[in-house]
Amino acid sequence: MKKNKILIFGSDGTLSQEIIKLIDKNSTIIKINRKDLDFNKKKMNVKICNILNKQNPDIIINSSGVLGSNADLYEDVFNTNFGSNWEIIKYFLKRKKSKKVKIIMIGSSAYKSGKKNYLLYSSSKSALHNLYLGAKETLKEKNINLFIYHPGRMKTKMIKNISYLKKNLGINPSKVAKKIFRLI
Repeated sequence: MKKNKILIFGSDGTLSQEIIKLIDKNSTIIKINRKDLDFNKKKMNVKICNILNKQNPDIIINSSGVLGSNADLYEDVFNTNFGSNWEIIKYFLKRKKSKKVKIIMIGSSAYKSGKKNYLLYSSSKSALHNLYLGAKETLKEKNINLFIYHPGRMKTKMIKNISYLKKNLGINPSKVAKKIFRLI
């Protein structure tokens, strides 16, 4: 792998940690976790633009995610799962042309069907998928390669405390990380 500057949103998550293990030591990794950037703040777009301007990454991986179904979590779920990706894409849509950049968004297999126990989550991932479909060709003209990966349910911290899920249900995040790493 060539030396890259890789910006990872959601770097404290299980999947991101597995991806980081695979990245070549010569690459520079910029880690942004939820403590660094609150996706629910009104100035999220300014913060994301500032990060992208300052870091000028070759690769952006956004694996930030929130699982929720409660209406009280609406802003958290949509701002994190969809809004953060929208702000990244919007940043590049405003530019005339860019150096070659890869953007990898982490979707979910839940995007294709509403899940009764987490309607907001699957709806936000469906919106993310449609954002990908609508933006990929325009971004390609600007030298940006946009990818989305929709893993099935993974064994992560995000699902560990959900009582209605069976304990051993889910894909090992290291397997998913390897597939995402191929996109890098």
